[in-house]
Amino acid sequence: MLCSNQLTTTAQIRIKIIRQFLKYLSFFLLQLLVSFTTNAGSTHQEALSTNLHNDLTWLSLLHHEPSWFGSESLINSPDFFLSQNGKIDAASELIATLEAFKSQPQSQCRFPARKIWLEQQLPNARFPEVDCTNYQAYRRAFKAESVSLVYASGYLGNPASMYGHLLLKFNSKNNHEFLDNTFNYGARVPDGDNKFVYIYKGITGGYSGHFTNQKYHHQNLTYNESELRDLWEYRLDLPQEKVNFLLAHLWELEHSSMTYYFFAENCAYQLAKVLEMVIEKPLVAKGKSWVMPYDIVMMLNKPDTSEVVEKVTYHGSRQEQLYERFTQLSREERDTVARVISEPSTDLAKHFNKHSNDEVTRIIDTLYDYYAFIDVKNNGLSEPQTSKLKALLALRFSLPASETRWKAVEKIPPHKAQNTTMFQASTLYNEAFGEAMALRFRANYYDLLSVNAARIPNSALNTFDLTFLYTKEESKVRLREFTLIDIINLNLSQTGLPGDSQWAWGISAGYKPTSLNCIDCSDTTFEGFAGTSWRPFDGLVSHLALAGELQVNSLKDINFLSGPEVGGILTVTPYWVTSIKLGGYFNLDEKWRYENHLTWEQRFFEHQAFDVRTSVRYNQGFEYAAHLSIYW
Repeated sequence: MLCSNQLTTTAQIRIKIIRQFLKYLSFFLLQLLVSFTTNAGSTHQEALSTNLHNDLTWLSLLHHEPSWFGSESLINSPDFFLSQNGKIDAASELIATLEAFKSQPQSQCRFPARKIWLEQQLPNARFPEVDCTNYQAYRRAFKAESVSLVYASGYLGNPASMYGHLLLKFNSKNNHEFLDNTFNYGARVPDGDNKFVYIYKGITGGYSGHFTNQKYHHQNLTYNESELRDLWEYRLDLPQEKVNFLLAHLWELEHSSMTYYFFAENCAYQLAKVLEMVIEKPLVAKGKSWVMPYDIVMMLNKPDTSEVVEKVTYHGSRQEQLYERFTQLSREERDTVARVISEPSTDLAKHFNKHSNDEVTRIIDTLYDYYAFIDVKNNGLSEPQTSKLKALLALRFSLPASETRWKAVEKIPPHKAQNTTMFQASTLYNEAFGEAMALRFRANYYDLLSVNAARIPNSALNTFDLTFLYTKEESKVRLREFTLIDIINLNLSQTGLPGDSQWAWGISAGYKPTSLNCIDCSDTTFEGFAGTSWRPFDGLVSHLALAGELQVNSLKDINFLSGPEVGGILTVTPYWVTSIKLGGYFNLDEKWRYENHLTWEQRFFEHQAFDVRTSVRYNQGFEYAAHLSIYW
């Protein structure tokens, strides 16, 4: 009986201890839960109370843009958002991000830039530790000390490249720059889409845009070597933490898509928006509904942003390297280059007998650049050219080791060129209707008289160009001219060597006066010319071509005109440039009736923001005008 009572007492004591333990455990767990909930709630409350969801950096991380009902993200990929309403509600995306970072720690690996920014803004926030293996591997591969914005000059052979291109280059001191990583934004275009389909879809938003990364050697091969485009590198002076933040956000964007628009939400716009997060100054000009790569370069070099540009480096194309070296050769050296190229035999030593070893080295180096240029232009060398190149290289290796010294040619960077959007006020006198005034607006880009830097020389690219006319005779304003697109490329040969020449050409489409002897003489027109260009002397570039024009007044009133055209561009000084074009048209529909036409224009002053021009035009009547042009 005693033993039974003792056992009962012992059991009761154990039960009491267990109950007490469970009580304290429950209390501890409850306190932990309350603490976690309170911490999460206070973090959310702090984020909203400090208006973090309206912070410019947070909106930029989401790529939110102002919309009719607040803001909306440009990103179309659903997995970019942690909230169902994240695309249109920055506040809900902020709360969802905070919750996900705690309840689903792996989400931190998907959005490392968000985490960096949130930890800076909410120092009391505590996120669980997580191992982001893939992201860390990305960071090791993209290890960089600085970042550069790279501008590729225009390429008139492709509608997508006419206005230039931008990309980001991440610079590492531990490897050759060709092994540096780059980020690029562009449209994903199916292989079957031709240029006309591309233009239409690019303008109307028919393509999705994506960020992609590639090694810099790929960009160099594409732009410098294959498309013969110059590259201008603007190295930015950014602290390491901002370089890291930029890389973190690009990781977030790599698998996300946006709608691509050729004139608006293009490579220039998207890269500008990414850079604005770390530069903290606007790179997209206000008042423009279109964005060009050149505009971003200009904004980057404005007085209030230029301090972020550490250095500007020019990377010339294979073609430019040939031109620079050829112009530094003596006349005798140039003659030898020409003879070697025209020589059918590979027995080339006889051409170098009169030259010193240094001169032979300069000639062979120039010839190597020439054949590299021809290789790109013609998609390969012929068998005789390949044999000749091998013979030249063998001769070069037989010479004593030496380094060829070339003078560095100073190039004017693109941000020194004239601004692209133009407003022009004109006063004019026309023989038919007397005095008048004209207002002109050109959306972009440049013409033959523009202050040109880092653009294709002796070329023009005008789009969306409107001219309104007010005459005393009518006392009203009318649309006189609208140029949808106008492209000219004189393709001047810089060396005169075989293969270094192409057709001079031009195309234009729009609405313009087909005669200057009346006020209302404008029709829809399609124009073009093809011919040759040459340089009679330094400062003058001339062309001779066969031109044609289709004039459409109605479906029953269509005229075909064609005839010779001669013209030239003369640079008297940088402050005074003049161009002239003289031609004659045979009207193929009116018994070959012949008509002359003349355009003579002059530009005065050399300034990015303005110039003064004069013009004389003849087309069945003379018209004289003076123009004040403002650029921005």
